[in-house]
Amino acid sequence: MANHLPSTIFQHWIHSREEDTEDIQVYRPIGYQFPPSRGRNGLEFRPNGEFILYGLGPTDRPQKIVGSWTAQSNNKIKIDVSVWGDKGRMMEVISCDEKVLKLRYLDSTS
Repeated sequence: MANHLPSTIFQHWIHSREEDTEDIQVYRPIGYQFPPSRGRNGLEFRPNGEFILYGLGPTDRPQKIVGSWTAQSNNKIKIDVSVWGDKGRMMEVISCDEKVLKLRYLDSTS
């Protein structure tokens, strides 16, 4: 599975929403010096196919939701996490190195 993705993707990423464009979300590695913010979502890809979504729960405490990822063709990844229901989500890896991950979220899949 992991050989379909760049090896640098396998780490904990934090959403750098200040750098987002209209259709691309930018993530930086944990430890990056972000400007002050109330809270930031994150995600993590693991080589074994595990996907972790990090976010704020209903009481503003950190929440971790575990799911799975599957590599598709052309740098696309299917993510299955219970909060997204049965459809899952598709992402396209636009670029990834040790300092920045850029993703485009695509339409849901069945």
